Amino acid sequence: MDVTRAVLDGIAMAAIFNGAVAALVLINPRYFFDSYPKAIQKAAPLQMTKKEKNINLIITIIICGICFIYSIVSLLLTDISGFWNLFWIAYIQWSILNLGDFFLLDCLLFQGKYKDKIVIPGTEGHPDYELSNWMKHLAIMEHFVLAPFLILPFVAVAQALIVGLLGR
Repeated sequence: MDVTRAVLDGIAMAAIFNGAVAALVLINPRYFFDSYPKAIQKAAPLQMTKKEKNINLIITIIICGICFIYSIVSLLLTDISGFWNLFWIAYIQWSILNLGDFFLLDCLLFQGKYKDKIVIPGTEGHPDYELSNWMKHLAIMEHFVLAPFLILPFVAVAQALIVGLLGR
């Protein structure tokens, strides 16, 4: 198992994911409206439209798909074999992407100098935009419970199976 490669791949995947999401959320934060805390979503005068939901779905599939394909190709180019080795490499890669999302998007972008650009129109001044509320109502549960114990294992299993079937 090549942990160094897993970490470097995870950093590359995090750069792809976070760069794309940050650029798109700065262009139009409503495309990621369903990724905001529920209280902000409910406070918005205009709920997410069907068009915005479709754009969100397409963008999410494209960005996550690119990261998934990157990870699979990277694993296929290594000598790593065996389900558990492939699983743990994939888990490390996606964990780094998840941590990058937490630190780069949730902590820096949403709480930093671009904070005003990512506010959903009509929800200005909502208390859930404050760091402690954002963490309590969204980020901690998403990045430290849901992702590592449910989403990432599922993705790592799928990736290990695909790489195992394609490469070995």
